[in-house]
Amino acid sequence: MKKFNPFHLVGQSPWPVFTSFSFLSFALGVIIMVRSFNCTPFLISLMFLLVSSFLWSQDIHREGCYEGSHNLEVFTGFKIGMIFFIISELFFFFGMFWSYFHLAESPSMELGGIWPPLGVNCFDPKGIPFLNTILLVSSGVSVTWCHHAMEEGDIKSSILSLIMTVCLGSVFTVFQLVEYYLAGFTFCCSAYSSVYFLGTGFHGFHVLVGSGLLMICLYRFSSVFVSPLHSVGFECSVWYWHFVDVVWFFLYMVFYWWGI
Repeated sequence: MKKFNPFHLVGQSPWPVFTSFSFLSFALGVIIMVRSFNCTPFLISLMFLLVSSFLWSQDIHREGCYEGSHNLEVFTGFKIGMIFFIISELFFFFGMFWSYFHLAESPSMELGGIWPPLGVNCFDPKGIPFLNTILLVSSGVSVTWCHHAMEEGDIKSSILSLIMTVCLGSVFTVFQLVEYYLAGFTFCCSAYSSVYFLGTGFHGFHVLVGSGLLMICLYRFSSVFVSPLHSVGFECSVWYWHFVDVVWFFLYMVFYWWGI
């Protein structure tokens, strides 16, 4: 079939529909887990979501690296799509901050008229939250090092710095889970605890997604599937990771410093 545009015409694929239903079941699983403390639907839907996302990325990888279907226009489309995705995520977290400021500036009488509510023991901002801030800032530095090394063709330094970034992100996730375990309140205790767990929890989920994207890039680096002229996936992953860093900085300043 003759094409009248420079873009790659994607064939029929089950992954968009499958991933959409996986996202829907994942959202329902989160609601069930929060309301009834049943993690089984959440874990099953998360597994399906990860599998569908991985298989979809494999198809994109095959089209770009083996079939040569990705040209400059397609690369530009990927970048524009990633920019709009990050903007949509920005508005998502904007809603989180809006709800937090609304509750903090006008606490209800049921909460004692103060913020945080009576009986809620907030975390010390100089403890685990500060350590997590150092970890994410360090990961931002290492992923920038990786980006510059890749542009210079230094694959060895790129792999080393990318491993450091993934490790720092993983340690951040572990400390975030430790913080949840040590929390003296639960999701249902008050408006403060609900907004806290939603904000930091969704950010933690974004850290997991970003770590997964960087691990895929690490696999491609080790398999020599990335070059300075063919690295759109890596560039988009770096943008996403820096976005996660910036969101955490504002979460730290608002939820842990200003909020108490």
